[in-house]
Amino acid sequence: MTTPRTPPHAPAAGAPFAVMLRAALGPSSVVGIVTAAVVTLVRGSGALPGAGLGLVVAVAFYASGMLLLSRLVRDANPYAFLAVGMAIYLGQVLALVLFMMAFGGASWVDGKALGIVAGVVTLAWQVFAFRALRTGRLPVYDEPAPTESAAAE
Repeated sequence: MTTPRTPPHAPAAGAPFAVMLRAALGPSSVVGIVTAAVVTLVRGSGALPGAGLGLVVAVAFYASGMLLLSRLVRDANPYAFLAVGMAIYLGQVLALVLFMMAFGGASWVDGKALGIVAGVVTLAWQVFAFRALRTGRLPVYDEPAPTESAAAE
């Protein structure tokens, strides 16, 4: 009697998000730090708090979404995936609205520096996350189980 062949490690349903998180977090943070340094040099030292805040908020926004998706999507059911994804997105949007309300009128925040750094981090995150998804070599289907006639041969 033979046992069915199973892959050495079957990725969980949340595996693509974990791969994308690992691949995008480092490069996006480095790009954000470089951008914050350039913006601070161009706009003056008063732009540093706003640039730093833009970096932290953008990285936290995208990292939290990917982390939550990788942890919560454990089922390949598309309805569950859609519900979890939309709930996370709604929570992120509400958090951003609260953030903007809290820091929108702060005199110590350089709005242009915050916006430039957050925008560059956003672009970098999307590029590196997409690259990770395309090159991640994640299976999108289960390999068929061998039939008895193929196992006997």
